[in-house]
Amino acid sequence: MSFSMEIKRELTRIETSDICCKDYELTGIIRAGIVLKKYKGKSRLFFTTENASLSRHLYSRVKELYKNSPDIFILRTRRFRTHTVYRLEFTHLLGDEMKNILKKMGISLIEDGEKISYEKIDINNRCCKRAYLRGCFLANGSISDPDRSYHLEITFPNLLLTLECISLLKEFDVESRYIRRKGHYLVYLKEGQEIVDFLNVIGAHNALMKLENIRILKDMRNQVNRIVNCETANLEKTVNASVRHVDSIKYIAEKRGLESLPGNLREIAVLRLENPDASLSELGQMLTPALSKSGVNHRLKKIDSIAEDLRLSGI
Repeated sequence: MSFSMEIKRELTRIETSDICCKDYELTGIIRAGIVLKKYKGKSRLFFTTENASLSRHLYSRVKELYKNSPDIFILRTRRFRTHTVYRLEFTHLLGDEMKNILKKMGISLIEDGEKISYEKIDINNRCCKRAYLRGCFLANGSISDPDRSYHLEITFPNLLLTLECISLLKEFDVESRYIRRKGHYLVYLKEGQEIVDFLNVIGAHNALMKLENIRILKDMRNQVNRIVNCETANLEKTVNASVRHVDSIKYIAEKRGLESLPGNLREIAVLRLENPDASLSELGQMLTPALSKSGVNHRLKKIDSIAEDLRLSGI
């Protein structure tokens, strides 16, 4: 089951006794997901979903609030693989009562019932705003697998509903953006924290905890990788420096002999040849008295400089 399906199943199981919240959740579902199409010369008003729990939820919610129920059709599609699609049709309810219900939701049928028109609606209670956003996500929302990436989006049929959603999200301090694609508008979130905040707003707390756990694991992995990369880089730097030092010391030994070096440099040169894998700090501890890491580095740099001068002079 996809993460989107998990979230929607969780959302359909939210229990509330507030009629106003039930009403606005249904309003969000209908406004974001209802479709009007012409079939055999007749306008048909319907909602489709591949989510069985959502189809049951929508059916029971309409019946509970308005004492009517949509017709349910179960369809099988074979695009790439077999899908079960649930279509809830409201066509037989398109009498005055249904039109009044739609009007309450800010929806009206125009041009002899061949086109849907939307109007802005006012939602006063904060709990109802949460319910409305929950309905919008149930109808046309999706989220990527958080193990791979962070992306959540809700599709709307027009700009009015899009800006309405963005405005409501902003009231909960969730910053969203939108794009237009193939005649539809997509409100989207791309940051992990934004998605966590949104899931909290709509009441998907189990999904929120799952996402937070994934984020924590990802952060830990990234931190470990950064540490490993840093240590690898430091080790590589140390190895390269050690190889350079040994080359310089051997060159001086071959051309002039190590006895040509001052005593303090000759001492560290011998230690480096005998301990090519030792760190600068370890080399410093081998000296008597012990020398700091920076002191060892300073002496080895002097040896590198002497070797470079010899190379340049052609000796």
